[in-house]
Amino acid sequence: MSTPSPPATTPRQSNSAHPKTARRLSWDVVRVLAVLAVIFTHTTYMGPYLHPELGHPLTPHPFQVGASALLVISAYFVCVTVRKDGSTISWLWRRYARVVPPYLAAVVITYTALTLFGPDQWTLPTPHDLWGNLTLASSFDPTVRMIDGSYWTLPLQLMAFTTAAVLWPRGALSGQRVTVLLWVMILAPVILQWNDRIANSPLWVIQLWNGFGIHRLQLFAIGIAIWLWSKHRIGLVHLGALLVATVFAHHAQTQDLPSALGMGVLLVVVAGAARGPDWTVFEPVRRPVQFLAKISFGIYLLNQELGYLVAWQLMELGVGRVGQIAGAVTAAILLAWLLTRYVEQPAYRLLTTFKPVRRLGVRAVSWLST
Repeated sequence: MSTPSPPATTPRQSNSAHPKTARRLSWDVVRVLAVLAVIFTHTTYMGPYLHPELGHPLTPHPFQVGASALLVISAYFVCVTVRKDGSTISWLWRRYARVVPPYLAAVVITYTALTLFGPDQWTLPTPHDLWGNLTLASSFDPTVRMIDGSYWTLPLQLMAFTTAAVLWPRGALSGQRVTVLLWVMILAPVILQWNDRIANSPLWVIQLWNGFGIHRLQLFAIGIAIWLWSKHRIGLVHLGALLVATVFAHHAQTQDLPSALGMGVLLVVVAGAARGPDWTVFEPVRRPVQFLAKISFGIYLLNQELGYLVAWQLMELGVGRVGQIAGAVTAAILLAWLLTRYVEQPAYRLLTTFKPVRRLGVRAVSWLST
């Protein structure tokens, strides 16, 4: 998941005429931990589970916490970066410009690789799937198969950006109303889906439920709550209660207790990064951590199906399970660097600095968000 870069912190001015700024290492560590959790789940469990020819899963549980943690981080940085001064539409365009181009490129890359090199026994994507993924229709159209399972977060993230741009200037996160909103976001989906009500509903209800990510609202709520706590707008006890409620809601939605508890641990880590001092203990590995954090969105987009494909190709060459995992991770990092360097960064510069394109984009998102 792509999130805005953490705000820089300014250390005390030294003898230099110009003060230096330093990126907070703690946020890079958190982002890397989350994306590594995604890779761990896909390489050790989901790959062999979906494709038994790759071998047996190395863990008894999927431990699905990484993507959810990335959504929490994204929600936190929405609160950090969005503004009340009337510039939220420009902010929204910058958010779209950051995540949409690399996503579209990742869809095309993954589709092309699977159709060219995927084994016949796999369920390979069709042109209909390609179009449905490019248009983000896969969350709502049951006839469209997600080319990569990781793509479920993109529509939710874009909807969160849009909602923030619409509600923030109207004071949605001011006063006591925000705490009521957080509890509703966490508990209402649990109540609505209790006793399999949603699972036994008509298909159109299920599609809207999943498409709008109602069952994931607790992730955005706790991201907002951590931001409020970092600003001393709610107390530690209140945040703790919201954390417990989030873990409960996560378990109610996934029926996966180990993952829900792991999610709780990651939420504590995120809260520590939000309000605590910078984690200078990781200073010796700052450069590799910052490198992985910088390309983390690309890793997220390209590690799953392409990782399975790389593992299968290596298996065909006689490489063992550990070598398959190492190859899949290496390929994900390399492809993510290429995606970041040659798609994400230049596309963002073009869409946000080239005035004709920027004006057109701002007008478009202004029309969509009214």
